[in-house]
Amino acid sequence: MYSPTTSVSKSVLDFFEKYVKIRDEDFLFSFQKSKENGQLEYWSADLHLVPSSGGIWLASNGFPVQVRHLFLSHSAADILCFCHHFPSWLRISDSVAFVALGLKASYSQIDQLKRQFFNAKVHTLFDAGITGRVTDCKVALWIKGTNATFIAADELIHINYSRNRFRIPIDVFSLSRFEKTIGIRSGIRTHKPKGDFNSFYEFFINTR
Repeated sequence: MYSPTTSVSKSVLDFFEKYVKIRDEDFLFSFQKSKENGQLEYWSADLHLVPSSGGIWLASNGFPVQVRHLFLSHSAADILCFCHHFPSWLRISDSVAFVALGLKASYSQIDQLKRQFFNAKVHTLFDAGITGRVTDCKVALWIKGTNATFIAADELIHINYSRNRFRIPIDVFSLSRFEKTIGIRSGIRTHKPKGDFNSFYEFFINTR
């Protein structure tokens, strides 16, 4: 029977062991907003629940000044699944940090991380659907201390940014297209699963 503990590679389990609580054969990830306020992401054989608390789950073995690559995702399970398929990132253990933001990423989360990991290049692992692609764009703006609104209607993404309005067809919408349209460069690297899979978690459980 499938379980996260027996399906995820040993190198991934070794790297993240300090940041994951294992109960029976299920994974629990603690999202902390403050010492008194935390929620859990839950990953079992037949259930995956992600919080939207405003807190974060953080895994990093180095000092913040050492971190050169900061990976952001909605869920910790997505991060472990990404690392299962791309384990080379774990070989530079002091230079990488992984953060799950929950279902609703926010400006305050990104502002905190920008100040904490000020030497790091940002990588995003958000899903391949429109929600993940919009989150890529919002993170790029939040890093620059600004924001925009995004509305999906009539096969278009309608964007209000800096008192200007833009439209991009949904089927070609991406961080790269967005940046070219509004004239910014964030330096963010986006990672999406291959094929028709929406997330690295979905890719993992269907190709293991």
